[in-house]
Amino acid sequence: MDELKLTDILNPNILQKIQDAFSAMAGLSALTTDENGIPVTNGSNFTRFCKDMVRTCKEGSARCEECAKMGAVKTLETGHFSTYYCHSGLVDFAAPIMVENRMIGAIIGGQVLSEPPNEEIVRAVAEELSLNADLLWETAQEIPVMPREQIDARAKAIYRFAEVVSEMAYGRYLAEKASKEMEHAITMKSDFLANMSHEIRTPMNAVIGLAEMALREEMSPVAREYVNQIKSSGRALLNIINDILDFSKIESGKLDIIPMEYETLSIINDVSNIILVKLKEKEVELLLDVNPHFPATVEGDNLRIKQILTNLANNAVKFTHTGYVRLSMDYEPLDDETIAIVFRVEDTGIGIKEQDIDKLFQSFNQVDSKRNRNIEGTGLGLAISKQLVALMDGEIRVDSTYGKGSTFSFKIPQKVIDWRKSVTVEDAGQIYVMGRFANSDIEKQFRCDLMRLGIEYECAGDWQQVAERLEEYQDTKEKRIFVFTEKACRNEELQYILEHYLHMTIVMIDNFFSDEKSDRPNLRLVKKPLSPIKIAMVLNDEELTEQDHSMDAFAIDFVAPDAKILIVDDNDMNLTVAEGLLEPIGMKVVAVTSGKEALQRIAHERFDLIFMDHMMPELDGVETTRLIRRFHPECDDIPIIALTANAVSGTREMFLSEGMNDFVPKPVEVRLFASKVKQWLPADKVRKRTAQDLEAVRNRANGIPDFDSGLLADLDTDTARQMLGNDKLFFNILKEYHGNIETKAKMIEMHVEGEDWHAYTIMVHALKSASKQIGAMELSELAAELEKAGNVGDIDKIRDKTQGMLEKYRSYIDLLQPFFDNAGAKEEAEKATAKPEELEHLFGRLLMAAEDLDMDGMEEVGEGLDAFAYEGEQAFLYEALSSAIKGLDVETCEEVIERWRQIL
Repeated sequence: MDELKLTDILNPNILQKIQDAFSAMAGLSALTTDENGIPVTNGSNFTRFCKDMVRTCKEGSARCEECAKMGAVKTLETGHFSTYYCHSGLVDFAAPIMVENRMIGAIIGGQVLSEPPNEEIVRAVAEELSLNADLLWETAQEIPVMPREQIDARAKAIYRFAEVVSEMAYGRYLAEKASKEMEHAITMKSDFLANMSHEIRTPMNAVIGLAEMALREEMSPVAREYVNQIKSSGRALLNIINDILDFSKIESGKLDIIPMEYETLSIINDVSNIILVKLKEKEVELLLDVNPHFPATVEGDNLRIKQILTNLANNAVKFTHTGYVRLSMDYEPLDDETIAIVFRVEDTGIGIKEQDIDKLFQSFNQVDSKRNRNIEGTGLGLAISKQLVALMDGEIRVDSTYGKGSTFSFKIPQKVIDWRKSVTVEDAGQIYVMGRFANSDIEKQFRCDLMRLGIEYECAGDWQQVAERLEEYQDTKEKRIFVFTEKACRNEELQYILEHYLHMTIVMIDNFFSDEKSDRPNLRLVKKPLSPIKIAMVLNDEELTEQDHSMDAFAIDFVAPDAKILIVDDNDMNLTVAEGLLEPIGMKVVAVTSGKEALQRIAHERFDLIFMDHMMPELDGVETTRLIRRFHPECDDIPIIALTANAVSGTREMFLSEGMNDFVPKPVEVRLFASKVKQWLPADKVRKRTAQDLEAVRNRANGIPDFDSGLLADLDTDTARQMLGNDKLFFNILKEYHGNIETKAKMIEMHVEGEDWHAYTIMVHALKSASKQIGAMELSELAAELEKAGNVGDIDKIRDKTQGMLEKYRSYIDLLQPFFDNAGAKEEAEKATAKPEELEHLFGRLLMAAEDLDMDGMEEVGEGLDAFAYEGEQAFLYEALSSAIKGLDVETCEEVIERWRQIL
């Protein structure tokens, strides 16, 4: 506000037009100045005396400027209009232009007389200014003469006009202020989102990565489903984060469209694989309607196109419970070099009400929210899709019938690189295809695909019709015969055909997730969904490679046992995840936690590949890469791949410009991670994985210590391990159980002492379940008995039997100790004992931080408490306080501190 200028708010040309219009209407001369009296406009309706005489000379112009300044000063002093005599004796008036009680300019008017001009005075002015006295006198007689009342009225008119200009200036000032605040907010939001991208993606990397690693273990079907749900939920959360980031980038104009060459059919293939996973639990067919004559290669932003199509397809899946979802891909030629790719997503879902269609592309909106309250999503997907289509010069539309389904379509221009057809069938005229389908939607789409491929086709009503047609062709063998059918149509008649008509091929369309293999030479299994490319590969006798959706670790098809890679990340959890995801490849992995350590290692060791985290303290990934490229020329041929949790525009280009070769976004997806390893490792270090390699992966995944059943005679380990599904999970749970015994036993005692029977019952319920999980059946039964006592209020029984239960519970501390290292105990023994004043200081800091909900401050106090060793009850109170700090449980923090102070 201190440096605010009138011309910063209102354009001088606008001021001039407004001033000219007012002056002509009011019959007044007018001039606009800044707060110092310096004119910012040309004079309007000036008298000849002023314009053609006085202001034409240097001295006269300077005096007029001083008068304008005087008028500005007077208005500043009064805050109102003022009248005064100029240096030539004319009456002028001035009014302030105000913004938030500050004068930023003035309107100067007047150039009138209150009485007829005095010739003697006029000629004296002419002499002072070296002007022609006769001509000046002539123009002076043209000056309007007005009574004082009329002059005041004119002055008020100028003041009203100044008020109007002030209102305009204030409005523009508020608008510019709001604009600057918005720009600042957008900048802050962008910075916040970039930071959140990193902060959220880093733990998500651990969640998804550890779930990925857990899926390699042998576990019960129920446990596998739980872990799959964790992984799926992590991916869903990541999609929401990506939606918010994309929306923010579009909103701030920072989202880039990056064209590159790509194979057209790869889009529909990738999206269909994503959608199929979501359809696994639904009775909904996925149909692919793709023009096989599509140009093979085009140029455009295929990643953004895939994002739009995935958004639309995901919505179709969410809102469709029976019937089908159809993904269509066609094109329209625009000119010799360009086509418009046309995508359609059609479903037989719930449809959209006509009045809701206009709301579809609004941000954070989900139509018919009551009906769709169980449908996940941010409400951003369609808004983002529409914006992305617009950024690529395309258009998007929707047609829907409520209760019957919807069709979303979008069209985007793309430059053609290779006009060759994407799909062709060799000797199409020599092929005859029959179809026997249970699903009419699949049959109709199949018929359309064959027509486009130029294949003769007949739909059979039953297997008898198929057998008759095969009998006709048996002798002539004019054409190659294929019979396509669904697994639902398999029966004894089909079995007979397979056994007796060996010259033709039966193509069985199976569920996408089926692992069934063909048991006959003339039977081929093809996974849904059918597409022109799959059909053509079958008809061309090409081998189909179906995507394996089993555990990703076991879907990796190569190993590199002689390769050595370096992973640099300051987060230990990220290193654990990265090492675990790479474990199936069999490489030697060196992990370090800083750029400085990385530089020390590469100075003495040779690596085949380096993964470099972007955000690290001291030396970040970019700075470390610069130093490697500058001072270690022996590493010039070593690829450096960035690991980044920041999903902001220009990330890839920045990494490449700084000497990195590629980047992998976090959370790390195992297939992408593995593909980058395979792409950048030296070819001689990579070989195809054998059955023996796969077995070795499974053995490493299940690597656990040997349990001596004699030492654990008190536990039913066989039942526990069978229930959990694998030994490694049993070991991890046992370790967790062992580490919490003393803390939880003391908490149970505390609840008895405080007569908090509700909390007591919850604790013994948890002990019952945890004990049963590790095979401590006797203890589980004791806890179950006391849980029942708690539920019915049998306090005497609780007091009588709790101590015996806890003695049994604590006996497992020594029983299980041999299975866990004592490194933690050794470290604990080296810590000093805290003095009361030291604890009081930490307690005070913790209570202040807790009151402000300062999570960082509470964690700092937790670290301070961890620096000391505790014995007896203080050890229990320390564990309880640490747990409360981690859970941000302010009330428990206060209770524990109060109890701790009582024993100091």
